[in-house]
Amino acid sequence: MKRIAMNLIDLPDNPVPAGARTGYVETPDGVRLRYAHWPAAGGPRKGTVTLLQGRAEYIEKYFEVISDLRGRGFAVVTFDWRGQGGSQRLTRNVRRGHVSSFGKFRLDLRTILKEISLATYPGPHFALAHSTGALVVLSDTERLRTMLDRAVLTAPLLGLPSGVLPPNLGGVARSVLKIASLGRLGGSPSRAKVQKKPALSERIGFPLARLCSMIGLGRLFVPGGNGNILVPFETNRQTSDKTRFDRFNKVLEAAPELGIGAPTLGWLNAAAGAMRALRKRDAGPNMKLPCLVLAAGNDRIVSTPCTEDFVSRAKAAAYVEIPGARHELMMERDEFRDQFWAAFDAFIPGLEMEQELARNGG
Repeated sequence: MKRIAMNLIDLPDNPVPAGARTGYVETPDGVRLRYAHWPAAGGPRKGTVTLLQGRAEYIEKYFEVISDLRGRGFAVVTFDWRGQGGSQRLTRNVRRGHVSSFGKFRLDLRTILKEISLATYPGPHFALAHSTGALVVLSDTERLRTMLDRAVLTAPLLGLPSGVLPPNLGGVARSVLKIASLGRLGGSPSRAKVQKKPALSERIGFPLARLCSMIGLGRLFVPGGNGNILVPFETNRQTSDKTRFDRFNKVLEAAPELGIGAPTLGWLNAAAGAMRALRKRDAGPNMKLPCLVLAAGNDRIVSTPCTEDFVSRAKAAAYVEIPGARHELMMERDEFRDQFWAAFDAFIPGLEMEQELARNGG
């Protein structure tokens, strides 16, 4: 293992793309974020993509995606969210994935865009965001519309799918919630209600996370969670591509300090607040930033129906579902990944911008 460009992990199976520049930037509330950026490697130049990772991810996981973007003519800027990867952690137990509010993540993104992306590379400027990163973008489109031209969002965290609670956890969590709330919450939902959105995992998990956060327990792992950073391929829900999955595990084996385990109750409460805000009737119609939203047909981490429902209400969004794919579309087998890139290429930079770039000499 080598450390390249100050603080990136370089492995034979996952080399750092050439030309990396890295560093740390401090947010207005004093949190250090690790970032990296690369100039475009192919021509003609098409602008700049700020790449936003999901929960528990890190810059090194996206080296292949970064190379793909550079080869398409884009400069690339990326970073680790606060509390994960090489950025500043927020709890004494560094394996806990914690944040008290998604407003903190919005501050991270605004800081990177202002201090790095817009200050370093020419436009047009785009975002490519996955899962948690996509939720951050959707929660801040009014502000981001002044900083970005378009965004591509993969498997956005807009809802939890059915069946994501560990075995028997539902009854345990419901009992804890009922006791802690003096019987006001945690009653057994009727069969009819279970079949409707939100999923049972949300009906139990969201109120529990909110209550625990209110009484000072927000930094605890969610029930059933732990600090494990490695899972076997056979039980993973992220991707069906074993080669790519093994590559990411090797990074964590070489640099375990980049990994985090399960989220905290505070993180879940913060995510729930962001998701609920986007379920309001005016959330879709008021969305300001043009977006292409891609969903995975076999996603067991976020709710694809919730994603489709949101896009159906959003005037500025288009929707593409890739049948059979798992959650991490950019890390999937080539048969799925190729479909993602075809959709990306059709939307970014967009016909009008591409024509303008051509007139200006690329």
